[in-house]
Amino acid sequence: MLGNSEIAEKLNQIRTLMELAGEPFYKFMAYERAAAALENAGPVSELIADGTLLELPGVGKSIAATITELCERGDCELYAEFSSRFPPTIFEVLSVSGIGIKTAAVLFTQFGIASLADLEAAIQSGTLNGVPRMGPKSIQNIKRGILAYKGRRHRTPLPKALRIAREVLAYVKAGPPSERLSFAGSLRRAEVTVGDIDIVCTSSLAGAVINHFVNWRRAESVLAEGPTKASIWLAGGLQIDLRVLPDHLYGNLLQHFTGSREHNIQLREHAVRKNLRVSENGILNVESGAAVTCRSEDEVYAALDMQYVPPELRSGIGEIEAARARRLPDLVELADIRGDFHMHSTWSDGDDTLEVMVAAAASRGHEYQSISDHSRGRGRWGLDFERLRAQREVVSRLQNGGSTQVLWSSEVDILPDGALDYPSDVLAKFDIVVASVHTATNQSREEMTARIVRACENPYVNIIGHPTGRMLEGFAGYEFDYDEVFRAAARTGTALEIDGQANRLDLPAPLARRAKELGAIFTTDSDAHRQSDLSNIELAVGQARRAGLTKRDVLNTWPLAEVRAFVKRKRVPA
Repeated sequence: MLGNSEIAEKLNQIRTLMELAGEPFYKFMAYERAAAALENAGPVSELIADGTLLELPGVGKSIAATITELCERGDCELYAEFSSRFPPTIFEVLSVSGIGIKTAAVLFTQFGIASLADLEAAIQSGTLNGVPRMGPKSIQNIKRGILAYKGRRHRTPLPKALRIAREVLAYVKAGPPSERLSFAGSLRRAEVTVGDIDIVCTSSLAGAVINHFVNWRRAESVLAEGPTKASIWLAGGLQIDLRVLPDHLYGNLLQHFTGSREHNIQLREHAVRKNLRVSENGILNVESGAAVTCRSEDEVYAALDMQYVPPELRSGIGEIEAARARRLPDLVELADIRGDFHMHSTWSDGDDTLEVMVAAAASRGHEYQSISDHSRGRGRWGLDFERLRAQREVVSRLQNGGSTQVLWSSEVDILPDGALDYPSDVLAKFDIVVASVHTATNQSREEMTARIVRACENPYVNIIGHPTGRMLEGFAGYEFDYDEVFRAAARTGTALEIDGQANRLDLPAPLARRAKELGAIFTTDSDAHRQSDLSNIELAVGQARRAGLTKRDVLNTWPLAEVRAFVKRKRVPA
């Protein structure tokens, strides 16, 4: 069954197709009004069940029948009828700012332009030159619109987007006076990739802030510019949107532009039941006409009689109900992290020496740092028995001084049959063993499941490193029975790593959420290969928060004595 947002989207598509087909104004506008009504209504399935669907503004019998059909079947005859007249790619053209429905209809009927590729080709060839209402300025605006559309389709990795967002925040802050400034959207929710960067700002000089923003030297193009909002396009395909409002609206503004579409729709549905309407401009009481403005997000959720929802949980997957019942977890924070179990030095494939890495960890305030260079199976990158002995002597010297306790560890390969790359007598000497799959990643689902389960059952394995093996650019990860592995990890006292390396962010948050349900413990590690990479732990914590993990769920928030006890329990079971 489709929900309100999906049905509203279909109704809006029907409305657009009807106008493209030349239907009368009153007919297609009825579907637009019905879509708007659904966006601010309770769940449509409930409205159908209790017979109140017809009470919504603009919903008559024929539109109610269409809504019911969409809700129950996911499609409807009316949509099929109109969509048969136009290819689905026509919505690409309509998504380009600067092209309205009338223009799209002309482009389609006169020039056969039915997709973004068609539109770009027509502009490039000069086909549209001289066409009425298609002067140089209009074509330039369409070119900007095409850039913006491509930006919305392109996804930028979280670490890169964070770096750019911090640059633009610093730039805006250095300009005309502003009170508060933050990034929002999918970036603030710690999504692994983002479509664009949302920046929110409060200032009494909105126009001056906007003017400063659009003149940033990195802006390749200005996509939109108005009195309170603007959008720029960066080389490489990233759009940045800025919204500026007065400071008394900061909470409303930040909340509105942080939540996912699903979260905000569900929030609005909750508000409607209280006869309230929520937007970036405040919370409106429909009966009295009074509006509540909020200087903080806490105030927004409090005004709706809800627990504050952390940004990373605003995905529309149950957090609204949990917040209403005040059952949201107290999420782990970066400040809770006491150490890092996974990093490399020049002893294996790292760029910095062991001494430099330990000093960098100490400068970050780590109470302990685990040296986990690769095992011998990694060829020239790995440590054979002779080099292991030499490294242990170096670590022993480092353990006798400094504010950070150095743990001698290893990232040991899990071999294709589930055995470890070092024998048990060697494994027993390490403080921590991180076991990871690096080779034979094309094994069957059953083979990979058995392989990782066997590693969990090894008494010397404390952490399964980057458990799915995914690389955000290039490899989706190997397949295994997640539940079986997660149960094995919980049963054997083996932690599952959330690897903060920029191209990994593995274990993915949805899987970590499931692993928690099955009783697993986690680590949030940097997998650093140079001292600057130690900050990857911030990315790992972001994914842990998306998974709903608490401080107690994460092993490297524990005092070192408790970490050692965790290791000992597995090696010497009671």
